[in-house]
Amino acid sequence: MSWLLEALGALGAGERIIMGATLVFVAFYLFKAVKIGKVVGDLFTSAAGYAIVVAVGAGLAIALGWVDPNVGAATSQLGTAANAVWNVVGEWVVEQTLGRITKLAT
Repeated sequence: MSWLLEALGALGAGERIIMGATLVFVAFYLFKAVKIGKVVGDLFTSAAGYAIVVAVGAGLAIALGWVDPNVGAATSQLGTAANAVWNVVGEWVVEQTLGRITKLAT
């Protein structure tokens, strides 16, 4: 970028033009950052909404006696589910990662 500023200075472009162009670039990238921030914020807002609905539904199910809040069984089932996901997805991810590393190393 410094070569561009030197070239503009050699062509006689004033400091005001250079400063104006710099501010335009800064404004453009701030605009892009705000758009990305809005997408991320919308994602977290949706996730919070779903979490609230799940919590209310679980609370109603427990209150009506449809679900027994057995913490030991729930953590055991969660561990089993995490292990099943790791067996299906985790090994594939490790294989893909090692494959890419060996491909880059050669």
